[in-house]
Amino acid sequence: MEALNRQLDASVAQLRQLEEALEQVQRGAADDEGTSQEQLQLAVQLEESHRLLNNKWSVVSEEQDGSTWKADVQLGGFGDTLRPLLLQLREDGLLVQVDDVAVSSSPDTYVGPPTLAALSIKRNDLSEGDLKVNEILRNKRRLEYIRVIDGLRGEGSDRLLRIIASHPLHIQELKFSDKVEPKVLEEVQKMSSLKRLNIDCVRDRDDYPDLPLQLEELMINRPSAQQLYCMMRMPALQSLTVNNYSGPNITFTPSQYRKLRWLGVISDIDHKPTMLSLIRAHASSLLELRLFCTVNRDDGGYQARYYFPDLGRNLAACDLLHLRRLVLRRPHNIPCTDVAGCLMQLQDLRGLLPRSVEVVCDACRPSVLE
Repeated sequence: MEALNRQLDASVAQLRQLEEALEQVQRGAADDEGTSQEQLQLAVQLEESHRLLNNKWSVVSEEQDGSTWKADVQLGGFGDTLRPLLLQLREDGLLVQVDDVAVSSSPDTYVGPPTLAALSIKRNDLSEGDLKVNEILRNKRRLEYIRVIDGLRGEGSDRLLRIIASHPLHIQELKFSDKVEPKVLEEVQKMSSLKRLNIDCVRDRDDYPDLPLQLEELMINRPSAQQLYCMMRMPALQSLTVNNYSGPNITFTPSQYRKLRWLGVISDIDHKPTMLSLIRAHASSLLELRLFCTVNRDDGGYQARYYFPDLGRNLAACDLLHLRRLVLRRPHNIPCTDVAGCLMQLQDLRGLLPRSVEVVCDACRPSVLE
């Protein structure tokens, strides 16, 4: 700390000397019309140094994977430690003045959070259901700096994941577009950098390995009971979607982590106890809940399986202290056309939940609520 203070004092003294020297040279130039070329050159150099040390400037560092770090610094205070370095860089010819880079104002210019490089599996990456693993690996540009694998499917997916794991590619997000076999999930389990996972499992299979416990976001279709229990052991999980569980009903204990903020569930009436138990387990942290349900049971078939007439009372008993929003999801192939029935369902839920909870239907919100 003492050495740093001495460096700061020296930098401040150097700046003052520059200011005094510049003032003397400028005053001499004004009083003497015969000012020499050397004095003029010295005045220019001193003025440039003075301007350099008083400018606002930025430090930019770019990593090999394309990540960029930037710091905007106004010299003064902590920035004083950089003054000697700036002058030395300029003296050595390493500090180069550059023109301003024009920024496109085109409407197509992306504005938003940084995007992650992705490997997207397309139709031409498969041959009769087999993933062309060797062909994908030969195209090194497709794998460069990837953090996301999107649309993974086909026989050989496990091999591709195994080979990618042997390279310094830190995959953060993995999305499958077809049902996942246990052998593929064995490779997924080993992906220690994975944060977001979207998978569709084979119904009634109970030989799946555990899911990666470090996940922050998980969307799973047709999970096994073992996988549901595994979710409760994920300390960083903040977003969870569970669709179409078909095993025996499960009772969960309250989450010890209290991190889950967003929960979506598709469950039929037979597995309503599991759905409500999952909601209660995360009731202390949930901010948004999305449930798939129908307005009525008129057809006695499909709609009746997802109709929950006591949903309001059931949710009120879950003690959702921090819930801000409840979204009712409707079947994609059966649009919510019963406006009156939907409105009555929403009003019933609003009357049983705290007034701070927004209750909406995702299918008819424009026509009913706006």
